[in-house]
Amino acid sequence: MPKETMTPRERWLAVLKRETPDRVPMDYWYTKESNEKLLAHLNCSFDEMLKRLHIDTPLTVGGRYVGPSLTPGRDVFGIEYRDVVYGTGVYAETVSNPLAKYKTVDEIKANYQFPSPDWYGYDHIPAQVKGNEQRPIRGGGSEPFLLYCKLRGDEQANIDLVENPEIVEYVLDQLFELAYQNTLRIYETIPGKVMITYVAEDLGAQDRLLFSPKHIRQFLLPRMKRMMDLAKQNGAFVFTHSDGAIRKIIPDLLATG
Repeated sequence: MPKETMTPRERWLAVLKRETPDRVPMDYWYTKESNEKLLAHLNCSFDEMLKRLHIDTPLTVGGRYVGPSLTPGRDVFGIEYRDVVYGTGVYAETVSNPLAKYKTVDEIKANYQFPSPDWYGYDHIPAQVKGNEQRPIRGGGSEPFLLYCKLRGDEQANIDLVENPEIVEYVLDQLFELAYQNTLRIYETIPGKVMITYVAEDLGAQDRLLFSPKHIRQFLLPRMKRMMDLAKQNGAFVFTHSDGAIRKIIPDLLATG
């Protein structure tokens, strides 16, 4: 390992600005059980593990839920989950889709309340950042079609793109606005400190796009651009993630920002 002359934040910034870092920055994505095994193997805390393995993983900050009491087993969107065990791990599987039964936008408006950005507090974030100024800070962003699929059910969500575009437009507007306001409030709470904002959607299957370029351009890219513009206006870099084979839409993503 060469001698390190940069902090993790400086190292990430060098790469993002197309400069030469002292070494390639390292991130760390993990499942709960794999992380627990690694910490047990090294017999150390999470922060000590990052130092020992020279990992530059960002500190992620976000809103803290302070809204109305939630129904046990359901999240803020009213989505119910169950735990499914695989090997030594567990993942959460959706078992109810709160918007699946509605046929029109008017029915959704009459029967469902979307979460409000006022249901979140942000005053804890400065304390989160204090002492971690040497790390890249990640905050805000959006991935609303993933949520849309959980609200409507995967099959219905994809049918909606063709048969119920007015429902797609309305629900995505609500989800994007919540994400936009959440992101804006994070920026306002720690001005100039967020370095990376996550703007994502899973657009690809194993060998092709999940949806047509037409639908991606209609429903997703304009809303993603609004989030990307907000990030850039606040000095943050946009981190875009997507699973699968998305080569056909990459030029559109670049043009979006």
